[in-house]
Amino acid sequence: MADDGFAPWSMTTAQVLSHLDVDPKTGLTDQKVEEKRATYGYNELEKESKQSIWAMIVEQFEDTLVRILLLAAVVSFALAYFEEGAHEEGLRAFIEPLVILLILILNAGVGVWQESNAESALEALKELQTETAHVTRNGKMVSDLPSRELLPGDIVHLHVGDRVPADCRVLALRTATCRVEQASLTGESVAVNKGSDPVADPNCELQSKECMLFAGTAIANGSCSAVVTSIGMGTEIGKIQEQISAAAKEDDDTPLKKKLDEFGEMLAKVIAAICVVVWLINYEHFVTFTWKPEGGLPGVAFNLSKATYYFKIAVALAVAAIPEGLPAVITTCLALGTRTMAKKNAIVRKLPSVETLGCTTVICSDKTGTLTTNQMSAVALAAMGSDGASVRRWAVAGHTYCPDDGEVVGLGHAAALDKALQTVAEVCAVCNEAHLEFKGSAFRAVGAPTEAALLVLAEKLGVADPAETAAARKKRTATPEEHPQPVCSEYRSRAPVQALLEFDRDRKSMSVLVRPAGAARNALLVKGAAECVIDRCNRMMLPDGRVVPLTPVARAAVLGAVKDMARDALRCLALAVKPDPPAPLSDWDGSDAEHSPAGRLLRDPATYAAVESELVLVGLTGLQDPPRPEVRPAIESCKAAGIRVMVITGDNKDTAEAICGKIGVFEAGDDVSLYSYTGRDFVSLPRERQMEILASAPAMCFSRAEPRHKQDIVRLLKEQGEVTAMTGDGVNDAPALKLADIGVAMGIAGTEVAKEASDMVLADDNFSSIVAAVAEGRAIYNNMKAFIRYMISSNIGEVASIFLTAALGLPEGLIPVQLLWVNLVTDGPPATALGFNAPDKDIMSKPPRRANDQLITPWVFFRYMVIGGYVGVATVGAFVSWYMYDRFMGIDLSRDGHSTVTWEQLTNWQSCREWGNFTAKPYLLQGGGVVSFPHPCDYFTAGKAKASTLSLSVIVAIEMFNALNALSEDGSLLTMPPWANPWLLLAIAISISLHCVILYVPFLADVFAIVPLSWPEWQLVLLWSAPVVLLDEVLKAVGRLLHANTGSDASRKRAAAAAAKKAE
Repeated sequence: MADDGFAPWSMTTAQVLSHLDVDPKTGLTDQKVEEKRATYGYNELEKESKQSIWAMIVEQFEDTLVRILLLAAVVSFALAYFEEGAHEEGLRAFIEPLVILLILILNAGVGVWQESNAESALEALKELQTETAHVTRNGKMVSDLPSRELLPGDIVHLHVGDRVPADCRVLALRTATCRVEQASLTGESVAVNKGSDPVADPNCELQSKECMLFAGTAIANGSCSAVVTSIGMGTEIGKIQEQISAAAKEDDDTPLKKKLDEFGEMLAKVIAAICVVVWLINYEHFVTFTWKPEGGLPGVAFNLSKATYYFKIAVALAVAAIPEGLPAVITTCLALGTRTMAKKNAIVRKLPSVETLGCTTVICSDKTGTLTTNQMSAVALAAMGSDGASVRRWAVAGHTYCPDDGEVVGLGHAAALDKALQTVAEVCAVCNEAHLEFKGSAFRAVGAPTEAALLVLAEKLGVADPAETAAARKKRTATPEEHPQPVCSEYRSRAPVQALLEFDRDRKSMSVLVRPAGAARNALLVKGAAECVIDRCNRMMLPDGRVVPLTPVARAAVLGAVKDMARDALRCLALAVKPDPPAPLSDWDGSDAEHSPAGRLLRDPATYAAVESELVLVGLTGLQDPPRPEVRPAIESCKAAGIRVMVITGDNKDTAEAICGKIGVFEAGDDVSLYSYTGRDFVSLPRERQMEILASAPAMCFSRAEPRHKQDIVRLLKEQGEVTAMTGDGVNDAPALKLADIGVAMGIAGTEVAKEASDMVLADDNFSSIVAAVAEGRAIYNNMKAFIRYMISSNIGEVASIFLTAALGLPEGLIPVQLLWVNLVTDGPPATALGFNAPDKDIMSKPPRRANDQLITPWVFFRYMVIGGYVGVATVGAFVSWYMYDRFMGIDLSRDGHSTVTWEQLTNWQSCREWGNFTAKPYLLQGGGVVSFPHPCDYFTAGKAKASTLSLSVIVAIEMFNALNALSEDGSLLTMPPWANPWLLLAIAISISLHCVILYVPFLADVFAIVPLSWPEWQLVLLWSAPVVLLDEVLKAVGRLLHANTGSDASRKRAAAAAAKKAE
């Protein structure tokens, strides 16, 4: 790793070599290698110790609800084991604890599987490390030294195509230029020129360290020698690994998970309280106090069998209170949501992020490739006017490498090119080392993006003859694989290149020596940075092809055009020719480069500036990575939805601000200085000021941002309670992607490191796909809220039923295995179908919900307590009706021949054996069969099968009606009819069918301790269950009135505030 305080980029090469104690000619000796190895170790990234499978399994049982179920399973198992007759019943006695354990095991298995597949980002990062390096050691060249053996002080030699093996300081260039592709690390959209000159500021950002090469980046062109300064975890990608690891430890639960955890803790307390109340109410059944006449402590008699019964009640309460099917339904709903999102080019990697998307309040977006196309395009063109004093200007439409995507606005496809524009097209096509290709149904650049953009411009300009241009375009459209650039190919065939004068940092231009068709002499075609090339021009070309002196007026007009392009944050290039290069270049045919005078002249790059002098200016072009056309409407949608957009890019400030203006992040008239900072400027502000800016800014732009800046911004936003989505594609983005609530990686341009650290991947790298995903996330959350409330209200009803049964001293109406069936199977299909509710039309015109918004508001809780109370009354009512009546509300219940009992007998059934004269006869079942019992008092235990079945059927029927009620939180079934969601009707049909299966299949009926029902008994079920619809309609009407009053109050407050502000 690098030494503390060692800043090799701000030191001369001699100082760096002295600090590292190495001679560049001999490199490290074996002795120094041994010494440094003991200090620095190996050039490799640290391996994270993986969590053991057992630790993952234990972690799954840390959830409060899971622990309650586990305790319920243990108690249930113990009761079944020690209960009388359990051994005769065999496996059937243990069905309840086995089902509970099976649920827990399945949940734990899914959790372990998800976690074991989550952490791949660090492995992907290791793939950026190269396997071997070219190194000088002991005065000899080692061509294949394993990269892990590199040490600070090693002299490495890098060539075009090589991946940099460690962080290095450039010692010397071996070619005129050396460019490095480091976009994945710094976010810069073009390859960066490197040199050996030190940087003045030791605290500068990564982008400014032009004499440094970073591990994992690639040499785009040229070659150089460098000295290794940092290895392993001391390199920039090593620091990124540390940041990813730190960000992973800061992972927060999703807003919904937090709500459900809070609900679980509350539920645990409620279950405990209800159990205590049930035991206190019924303690006299299993504990008897005998007071002695002489005083003193009373005698205590404890009835174990009756105490065991109330243990069973506690288990049933735990099972009833916990919505066991909820995790499965949530997972199903999220999985269905991911399929919908995938169709909209948003591929979700982590299911919970679907829900988190719905409450996103801030989107922090990278610029290059997300807001822009990441395809450099020529968007402006300029050439001299016929008067020789003005400049003609054209806009160039199109934002991709497809030549047919747009045109030079104002020229048209059928226009004939004047001589100057022909020459512009020729320079763009011939003075160019790139080419276009058509692959995978798209045009792609092979070579530098800037040069590819010039090829596209030449294709759009065409050739002199409009008919030839049309023929070339037709050929490109018909067979793009064979003819991706027919216009450029035509220009290149007319002017074969004799020699290339490479770009260098001093003159900032490149040129080619060509022999135009039919010409007796060579010509020089030149392109480069506008100011540098214009400075070397003394002539200009007019539209008719005449070459005239470049007057001061014309030069001023040209420089004015350059300034205008710079103001629009365009990269401006000047295009020039030299029709009369000096001897020996004027008639050289490119042969005998070794010995000819021309060859010897061109071997010395110092002569290039003189060769490229006294040029003829033919035109200017402005290039940029243009914004995607669909981004502006997407940002307008974000603003309407109350979502702030913050652009965080590694690019320079002017370019970033210009793009933000074009896409609508900044509006016309905004004081950009308030909302635009470089990463370095922002982090240098006091923390209070940073928080103030982030809290108040409607939008932000951060330029020249480094990885740590992105993380700092995300942390600050999260501290303010914002739910942050962060986009990125590079290695440098991975820590911030991991830290954000939603990390969004690019599928096309994104590195594997970024994808593995993300929660979601955009298949089309398009910002608008994020906005579509947010809308889908909001719809999914609304539907999840509907089915979570539905399932929780069902559980409240089950708890109320068991509580009433225990409080009134009735026989146990619902047993745990029946409750598990209802919670897991019967409730599951309707809850899942509620996930298919259509989204609200105005879903993206509402502000995002806050992460701390209540899932269950006080009013909703009251509503479901009322509904739950009715469920308790209905289930107990059906149970009691069968025991006490032969005929109830006109329904004949006497056909089965069951015995009726009084209320007093039913509520004191545990004392039955003390009555002496009680009789009860067996009763018939639908479809044949008889329920008989050895002792009359067993009528309240074994004989309760019919009453228990009625209670279970009532609760199932009520929950089907409740599913219809859940279609809308406050909307009546008259305005939101059942057929609004046909999937829900199908789900209800499935649930009722499943319930009938366990009723009428003898083996299953035996497992669930229920019996078949006759038609009059089904009438009783409907009699007790149907009123829940009317009850909920009344509660919804009250809810609508409450919300209307709340809305009116809020409107009055807003109006008063507006009036006060106006008065001020």
